[in-house]
Amino acid sequence: MQGDDPPFLPVGTDVSAKYKGAFCEAKIKKVVRNIKCKVTLKAGGGTITVNDDVIKGNLRVGSIVEVKQDPKKDAMEAVITKIQDCSQYTVVFDDGDITTLRRSALCLKSGRHFNESETLDQLPLTHPEHFSTPVIAGRRGRRGRAQYVEYL
Repeated sequence: MQGDDPPFLPVGTDVSAKYKGAFCEAKIKKVVRNIKCKVTLKAGGGTITVNDDVIKGNLRVGSIVEVKQDPKKDAMEAVITKIQDCSQYTVVFDDGDITTLRRSALCLKSGRHFNESETLDQLPLTHPEHFSTPVIAGRRGRRGRAQYVEYL
C-alpha cells in the first residue's frame, strides 16, 4: 500500500488487478473488509495490533485515535503507526472474468498504469525492425555467452 492510497478500496473502484502474472483493468464488485492497524498507546507506550472496528477516528498513519477493545473499559488514546489491508476483493475484468484477490494484487487505476493514447499497435514488439539493439536470449549451458536472436 502506498502512502496516498486509502486504507481500503470501495465497491465500484476501477483498479489494475494482477492476475496470472499480468496487470489487467478491472472493477471491484464485492469487498470482505478486514483492516488491521498497528497503534502505539499514549498512556502505556505499548504497541498493539487491532481491527479497524475498535478504532474511533481518522484511519491514516500518524493520526491520533481512540481505541476501545473492551466495552467495559474506557477508550485509550493511541497513534496509528501502520495500516494493513487484509481484505478480500472480488473483481470483474473487462472480459467478464471474476476472481477474488488480496489488496497486494490490486492498485488504483491511474495514468501510470493505463495510457489511453497508447495501443498495442504502437508498442515496439509489432515492429521488430525498429529495435535499436538486438534481443539477447538467456545463457545456455556452461559457455556463459549470450546468444543473439535475429528477426526476419
